[in-house]
Amino acid sequence: MADTPGLRPIVFWLVPSQPWRSRIADLIAALGRVHGGPAFEPHITIEVSHAPAGVSLEAVLDRVARGFEPMTLVAGTTAHSAAHFRTLFVEFDDPRLPALQRRLREELGRDEGYALHPHLSLLYRGDLPLETRVRLAATHRFAGERIEFDLLVAVQPSLPGGDLSDIEMIDTSLRVALGDPKAGP
Repeated sequence: MADTPGLRPIVFWLVPSQPWRSRIADLIAALGRVHGGPAFEPHITIEVSHAPAGVSLEAVLDRVARGFEPMTLVAGTTAHSAAHFRTLFVEFDDPRLPALQRRLREELGRDEGYALHPHLSLLYRGDLPLETRVRLAATHRFAGERIEFDLLVAVQPSLPGGDLSDIEMIDTSLRVALGDPKAGP
């Protein structure tokens, strides 16, 4: 997703709290080292959109985060696919996630139709062989685990005109704690 005149690409992540954040980040980094994928912060992508040039993303995050308390979500199945950003992932199903997406869309004044399929990716590597993906999904099970998420993050390209599909070239510095926008990470 690249810049559109008068709009800038934006993605919103919901990030787990500690100690889950570190535990899952360590797993993502280890899987990436072994299977040739990048390291990235654990997250559930809530919305993919464009922000109008005059919109303050910090204000959007503050207003949205104020309306949601930290969420304890129950992990579902660990699944896999040939899609790069969904090579190995943990599924989630909770009505608060679509509500969070709706609120972000209201604040942005935009709905670009991003289909929310809540999941937390563990590995980005779309060309990984099927047998390897099946084995990894069976090995890294989280089903039934209660994972708290407490941070809303606005993800932007790190360079003007940048592309959000390059996980190593994104800026995730704009982050707000759910329930208390001034608490920070």
